Amino acid sequence: MTTTTRPAPPGPLHRVLDRGIENHLSRININTNHKVLEIGAGVGTVTARLAGIVGRYGSVSAVDRDVEHLTPTSIIDIHRRDLDRELLPGTAGCYDVVVARWPNGPLRDPADVLEQMIVRLRPGGWLVLADVAASTPPLVYRAPNEEAATLIYTVLRQVHGIIAGRDGETWTADAEALLLDNGVTRQCVHTTAETWTGGGPGCHLLADIVTHLRPTLGGFTDADADRFATLMADPRVLLRSWETRLIHAEQGELT
Repeated sequence: MTTTTRPAPPGPLHRVLDRGIENHLSRININTNHKVLEIGAGVGTVTARLAGIVGRYGSVSAVDRDVEHLTPTSIIDIHRRDLDRELLPGTAGCYDVVVARWPNGPLRDPADVLEQMIVRLRPGGWLVLADVAASTPPLVYRAPNEEAATLIYTVLRQVHGIIAGRDGETWTADAEALLLDNGVTRQCVHTTAETWTGGGPGCHLLADIVTHLRPTLGGFTDADADRFATLMADPRVLLRSWETRLIHAEQGELT
C-alpha cells in the first residue's frame, strides 16, 4: 500500500485557506510519529503534506462530509462525517495535532464541534483553525467604470456572505473565548488580506469561486456572470481580497 495520496486539484474555496494552513505547519511541532486529525480535508492537498511530515510511524485521520477525492493509505485513514450529526473520530487526548478548515456552510452547534477537537488533543498538542473573517468583505479599489465597480462589489458581497457563514454561525464563532474557557491559553491569531489585480491568480480564484457558487447566487444573471468573469481578467481591476484568519493554539498541560 502506498503512503501518499494523489489529490485532485483543490477546489476554489479550499485554495483560499490551504496556503495559510501549509505555511503554518512549520510553526508548530509536528514529529514523525505524531497522530494528526484533519477536519475538512477536501481533496487531500494538506492531507498529503501532513502524511509526509508524520511518516510511516505516524498517522493522519482525514475527515470530510465528501470523501470522494480522498484515498486511504498505510498512514491516512479516511472518515466520512456529517459534523451536525456525527462525532469526530478518536478518543480523549489521542491526537498530537488537530487541523480544522472552515466547513462549507454553518453548523448547528459549532461550539460542540470545537470542544470535540479540544478534548481529542493530548496535553501539549496543537490545534490549527482556518476560516474567512466575516467582518472584512472585499473592497474594490479600482475598476474600468462605475458600472463595473458596482457589479464586482455586489457579487463579492453576496459571495462573501456565503463563504463567511453570515447567514448562520460557523464553527469558529467566538473561537478564541471558547479555547480559553477550555484551558487552551496559548494561542495566536493571524489575519491576512492581499491586493488582487485583474488577470492575476487572486482574481482568477474569485472567478472560479463565483462559477462554483453560481447556483446559490440570487439576482445574478448569466450576462452578469460573463461580465464578472471578463472583469476578473481585466488588469484595470484592483481589489482587496477577503481576510483569512488562522488560529493556532497549544493545549495546556494537565495539572
